[in-house]
Amino acid sequence: MRLILAGLATFVGIYLILLLLAYIFQRQLLYFPDQSTPTALDLEQMGVKTVVIRSGPDGELRSLWREPKSPDSPVILMFHGNAGSHFHRIPIYQALTKDGAAVLGVGYPGYGGNAGTPNQTELFQAARDNYNWLVQKGIRPDRIIIVGESLGSGVAAHLASQNDAAGLIMIAAHTGMDELAQRRFPIFPARWLVKDRYRSIDRIGDINMPLVWIHGTNDQLIAFSMGQRLFDAARDPKAAHPIANGDHNSLWNRGIDKIIREASIKLTAKATAKN
Repeated sequence: MRLILAGLATFVGIYLILLLLAYIFQRQLLYFPDQSTPTALDLEQMGVKTVVIRSGPDGELRSLWREPKSPDSPVILMFHGNAGSHFHRIPIYQALTKDGAAVLGVGYPGYGGNAGTPNQTELFQAARDNYNWLVQKGIRPDRIIIVGESLGSGVAAHLASQNDAAGLIMIAAHTGMDELAQRRFPIFPARWLVKDRYRSIDRIGDINMPLVWIHGTNDQLIAFSMGQRLFDAARDPKAAHPIANGDHNSLWNRGIDKIIREASIKLTAKATAKN
C-alpha cells in the first residue's frame, strides 16, 4: 500500500509540475515569431513596402503594404497565423493582388522586427491600429475585406465584431483558443488556464457583414468540425468553401487565393452598391 501511495504521490507531483510549466510557458507554446526582416530593396523588388502603423514608447509597429491598382479595388486586411511573420507571407500577398487588390499584411507585436510581446491584448490593438490606418488613408470600410487565418482568424473576428467592412474571410478558423487547447492537451484542464482565448464563437453572432469560410477537411490542427461550428453560428449571408483533403498548411497550395480574390471583388461590389 505504501508503494502504491508513494507512486501515486509521485505521479500527482509530476502532473502538477507539468501543469504549472504549461501555464507559465503557455505563450511560448502559442506564439512562434520570427524576427528576421528583409532589406528595403528586397521588399521593393517584391512589390511591397513597410509602413509605420503605430509609434509609441514601445517602439514602432510596422506592417506590409501593397498598393491597389485602382481607387475602387478591394483592400485586403490580412491577419496571419501564429508562426513566422508577415514577411513570410509576401508570396501570399502577391497572389491575392493578381486582380488589382491592395493588401495590408498586419505586422504583429514581437514579429518581424516589431517591438513588443505577442498576446491577445496587443494583437487586438494592432488590428484596430491597422484598420484605422486604412480609414485615415481615405479607404472606405466598404472596400475593406478582413481576412484571418488560423490564430489570425480570432483577431479578425474580434475586429469585424466592432467595425464595418465589406466582408470577413476566415481561413482554418477556430472557435476559441481555450477549446483548441483542451483538444490538444486533454490531460490538463487547459480551457481554464488559457490566457489568450480569442473566443470567436462568442463574437461571431455580433458580426454584421458577409462571411466566407475556408477550411481543409483533413485539418489535423484545427478540426474541420470546429470551423463548421463557428460557421453555423454566424449570421447570413455566408458561404462555405471546404477544401477536400486539405490540411492546415496546404490550403495555399490548393488555390484558395483564387477563392479569396473572387470573393473580395464580389463583396466590395455589393457593399459599394448598397452604400
